[in-house]
Amino acid sequence: MSDQDEKKKIGVVVATAMSVTIVVGAGLLALPGLSYAHAGRLGYMPWVVVATLMLPLLVIFAYFGKTHPSAGGVVGYVRVSLGHRIATMCEMVVLGTFTLGIPAIALIGAGYLQQYYESMSLTGVALAMVSLAFLAGVVGLRVSGAIQTGIAIAIVVGLVTIGSGYLMTRPVVSAIPAGEVTLQGSWGSIAAAIPVVLFAFTGWEMTAFLAEDMKDPQRDMPTSIWASFIVVTALYLFIAWVVATYATPGDNWRLAPIVQLAKGWMGNIGGQWVALIGALLVIANVVAAFLSASRAIFSAGRDGLLPRVFGKTGRNGDPLRAMVLTYAIFVTVILFAQTGMVKVDLLLQLAGQNFFVLYLLAAIGYTKLNQHNKRRWIGYSAIAGVLCMMLVFSVQGLMYCAALAGFGLWLGRPKRELAHAGQ
Repeated sequence: MSDQDEKKKIGVVVATAMSVTIVVGAGLLALPGLSYAHAGRLGYMPWVVVATLMLPLLVIFAYFGKTHPSAGGVVGYVRVSLGHRIATMCEMVVLGTFTLGIPAIALIGAGYLQQYYESMSLTGVALAMVSLAFLAGVVGLRVSGAIQTGIAIAIVVGLVTIGSGYLMTRPVVSAIPAGEVTLQGSWGSIAAAIPVVLFAFTGWEMTAFLAEDMKDPQRDMPTSIWASFIVVTALYLFIAWVVATYATPGDNWRLAPIVQLAKGWMGNIGGQWVALIGALLVIANVVAAFLSASRAIFSAGRDGLLPRVFGKTGRNGDPLRAMVLTYAIFVTVILFAQTGMVKVDLLLQLAGQNFFVLYLLAAIGYTKLNQHNKRRWIGYSAIAGVLCMMLVFSVQGLMYCAALAGFGLWLGRPKRELAHAGQ
């Protein structure tokens, strides 16, 4: 690797920031309230449960990131552990996930921004966000990664400040009003809230596709995974605990808990602060996810699943053709969604569930590679955890994933099978 190429790579700090902005989305502004609506004063416990369930999976991603880093991400992990055909199936699931999920995130984020700036066009804002993401890819990951780092710091500091400020102005827990018995929470209510917060802990599988953009992926990938997990989990638990402890009955706390915290000690300016943080969350999430998706498409081109022209880099060493294709797909999906023929929440649901299928394949692969040592129990734990999470899946999501997987298996048939089929 030349010194020029080395300078374009990102270090562990930027990699960690990219992971944080991929995982944390604008949903954080509402999810603590929804968790409170289900589990009441125990509304922070679902976050503890899901974070605990994610631990074996993080061990697996850190292991593969250290031993087999590549732009193929999860697909590369599956290839070395379960073989080419299963990897092709996994690659098709990845493509079907990113191409629906990220445009859906852009549209949902645009809807969030539209609440504060009603004159904005929903489609226009979503297209502007993916265009900004494309521009970030063109200028280079080192430059855009530095900006993402600044945004990640601003988001974390901003949210912690909002929660801390509220705590300092409301040091005593409010008395529970009469009739609020249902807000005390129970183990059943905690279980009911788990699906609500589940997708707040997805995203590390997308970070895996950035491995070849890191200076030392064998060191930086596992370090960034664990560092970002600590930051994200601490942030989630702090905000969820503050909301669950101080919230009172009413739609304001359930639907806009962060706004309630901010206004509680800053007044109306608090709402503006939250709007700014929300805008940063949306933009950073779309940009980071776009960069990861473009690397996945680049890897698919290099593997031959897509035309190999998309698996080549440009003069600057960046996968420009893959980024152009990624941008074209995202624009097409956004425009199609705005025809009303498909709802945005369906796009997100179909894509979101696929992440856990990728988790399952990675966990099975890890277990296979470590079947003769004690690490296999980490794999068993991860498989059990993912299967429990998959119990909340919708039928539509399972059908979509099965269709992608079946097509991938067909594409991954050995050449002798393809030759026989052509006779």
